[in-house]
Amino acid sequence: MVFVVSLGRIVMHRSHIIIVNYNAGDWLARALDSVVNFAPECAVSVVDNASSDNSIELAQQRHGNVDIEWILNADNRGFAAANNQVLATLDCEFAILMNPDCELSEGTLPALYAAFEAHAKMGMASGLILNEDGSTQTTCRRTFPTPWSALVRMLQLHRLFPNYAAFTDFDQAATLDAASEFAFVDAISGAFMMVRRSALEEVGLLDEDYFMHCEDLDWCKRFELAGWQIGSVPAAVVTHAKGVSSKSRPVAVLWSLHKGMLRFFDKFYSDEYVWPIRYTVKVGVLVSFVGRAALSWWRR
Repeated sequence: MVFVVSLGRIVMHRSHIIIVNYNAGDWLARALDSVVNFAPECAVSVVDNASSDNSIELAQQRHGNVDIEWILNADNRGFAAANNQVLATLDCEFAILMNPDCELSEGTLPALYAAFEAHAKMGMASGLILNEDGSTQTTCRRTFPTPWSALVRMLQLHRLFPNYAAFTDFDQAATLDAASEFAFVDAISGAFMMVRRSALEEVGLLDEDYFMHCEDLDWCKRFELAGWQIGSVPAAVVTHAKGVSSKSRPVAVLWSLHKGMLRFFDKFYSDEYVWPIRYTVKVGVLVSFVGRAALSWWRR
């Protein structure tokens, strides 16, 4: 547990919220608004990766009277490394990783706590993550991508043959709503995740060789290999604007995504697939990056 002296009394925190910020604009202040309103019992750390905008100033102006730890990095260390700065010294029962463009709702943390209490071997969980328009972000409940499922996605076979199990997409949350049932899943979204400290101590920190993207999949896979379950709790609703911190450098973010996927495949599947499939997927990932980067450049 973390103990903080506040207004003359000792406060015991059950959870520690970690927000890694990079050029999130006024969204960081909005994220902290939701924390203050719906998770006032949590310890909070904001780790800034050398933002060039005024997001930190705006947030500190609005929440200067709130007990928040501000860690201001001199350079952009990436998502995994920045979270690890706090995770390495975690002294609460739970860590909550939350993007700066996320907002909690009133029932988010109570629903997650109830799920953890009901499932002793659940090491990590997330909720129903919604876009700003109320639609569901399909990545909040996933199966692990494999070289085969990545090839299916790149060729869009899951759309051409939606009724064939072999061509199932690895993003599984399209039909979820807040009334959907709890489920154990392969993977959840790194935009918002709650992690049990005892599981973290066994599995280890985030892999810092991922700069941004796919470190959440890697972590979920390592939790699974260590015998911990991953939970999807639709009653825990979070809104995620998605991509706010990526707008200033879309091509670099795309490269991090594709590079991360290649690392994930090499790390966990290099011995399971014959070389023609592995190299076809690698070429496909690179082609995908070039195509999406060109499209991003054209739109800008």
